[in-house]
Amino acid sequence: MIPTPPKPRFEPGTRVRATQRVRVGHREWSTQIVGVVEREGVRPVGGMEMGGKGLYCRQPTIRLRREDGEVIDVALDEWTRFEVLSAS
Repeated sequence: MIPTPPKPRFEPGTRVRATQRVRVGHREWSTQIVGVVEREGVRPVGGMEMGGKGLYCRQPTIRLRREDGEVIDVALDEWTRFEVLSAS
């Protein structure tokens, strides 16, 4: 059974700050991205070499547009945190 995509958390046009952290050994890095939500969705994980697993292995993503016009697709995981800044 192919799972359905998650329901969107944010309306398009909402300005958010996404914070992600990565831990490697005893070190931890964090990054923040501020932008306006364009859309939320899922993307396939894997590729042709995985023999069609992209049909059911999907990763949630959110597309943000920064103030300078750069578009960023953020892959979401259980450590991604969002802060709503304002609605445009």
